Amino acid sequence: MAIIFDLGRVVVSWDPVAIVSSVRGPLEAERLAQQLFEHPDWQEVDRGTLSLHTMARRAEPRTGLSAADNLAILQAVPSSLKPDPAMLTLIEELHGAGHSLYALSNMGHASIDWLEQHEDFWRFFSGKVVSARVRMMKPEPDIYRYLLVSFDLAPSDCLFIDDTPANVTAAETLGIRGMVFCDAVRCRQQLVEQGYLPATDKG
Repeated sequence: MAIIFDLGRVVVSWDPVAIVSSVRGPLEAERLAQQLFEHPDWQEVDRGTLSLHTMARRAEPRTGLSAADNLAILQAVPSSLKPDPAMLTLIEELHGAGHSLYALSNMGHASIDWLEQHEDFWRFFSGKVVSARVRMMKPEPDIYRYLLVSFDLAPSDCLFIDDTPANVTAAETLGIRGMVFCDAVRCRQQLVEQGYLPATDKG
């Protein structure tokens, strides 16, 4: 079976408010996180069509910060993406059980570059598709099709795990089995229940 993982809030942490707080302190962290990371410009960074420098400049009227201050927050994102130890254990276990693992993530160039350079969990993965590199994003159907074609995968042989229900629904529409991620413990329980892992291991 091919098991396809989202990255942010599944394999690695994604906490915009904490990112802002780490750079600016807690004052107005929620407001700044919303105005930076919930804005369409951030989606274009993930799509690979907007640079961090341009976004930082364009965000000045929204945030009330200088472009340099906005950029400092944006550049703090990659190193904040810390793997969840419980998920790393689960990934290693799935790999050991003979499953082929893939990543399918909406993520900008700086973040995926950093993860590739600093994390070693990639040794368990057979491949990955990242939005900024293909200029497509979940839940657009084409990015799922791109992954299937790139790695010669049949939809019926795939399970997709993502924390965003809309992304899971889009995969299911194409015939890929889906699982909405809540946390590592529940994810493992569901994998055991569905027969991807034996119930006896670390149960």
